[in-house]
Amino acid sequence: MDSLRAIDEDEIDAALAKRAGFTGVLFGAELNLDAREFAGLAFENCRFEVPVVREADFSECSFKDCTFAPARFASCKFNDARMTNCVFFSAEEKNGCTFAFCEMRQVAFDKCNLSSSTFDRSDLYNVVAADCSFRSCKFGKSTFQSALSRKVVLCAAKFERCNLSFADMSALNLKGCEFTESKFSETLFFETDLSEAVFTNAILDRAEFERARLAKADLRGATISGLNLATVADYAGMTISASQQDAILSELGIKVWPG
Repeated sequence: MDSLRAIDEDEIDAALAKRAGFTGVLFGAELNLDAREFAGLAFENCRFEVPVVREADFSECSFKDCTFAPARFASCKFNDARMTNCVFFSAEEKNGCTFAFCEMRQVAFDKCNLSSSTFDRSDLYNVVAADCSFRSCKFGKSTFQSALSRKVVLCAAKFERCNLSFADMSALNLKGCEFTESKFSETLFFETDLSEAVFTNAILDRAEFERARLAKADLRGATISGLNLATVADYAGMTISASQQDAILSELGIKVWPG
């Protein structure tokens, strides 16, 4: 990052005209990236310091080894974008990026740090994330759904080995989503629909499930200390491992004696 080359808006427009990608570029805070068409371009080892980006199209872009200073992306498109080893979090400011009203369908995150980021009323249908940090993220009124018709609504997302501790995922529809081997310590799931969701080998210590729906959810192998089914709206058909029975029953005030 020390050898980044600052770029001006004329150079950006010239690169867009040639459909050329960007390598080792500093997008400084003074730049205006609003409404620019970056779709399909590659960004490698770049740093973005622009504080606000509006209506830019990053669909099908690839980002590798890029850093984003805390910024607000408003009504931007990231559909089918690929992000590898990217950082969206400032340790100095202890803050992340905000994605407001963004289209982020089928975005793939791999080894990215999105801690303390906010996804505000954004479309996250079929997002895929592996080995990423979403620690303390907020997902207020965002959706992981796709409506095929008035009666048919699909819901999809896959998080594998991700850290979502302290995140606020309240009131979301996460039906059928996958969270294998992910961490959810003290995550908020108030009134969240987790029906048929997969939490195989996840860590759910002290997560809050008040009025959540866990019908047919798969919690096999998950660490579930603190899960009180008395506060859950629905858990019919929920699957757990035999070794998890004691933790579930103790939260309900039931003592299990051997033999």
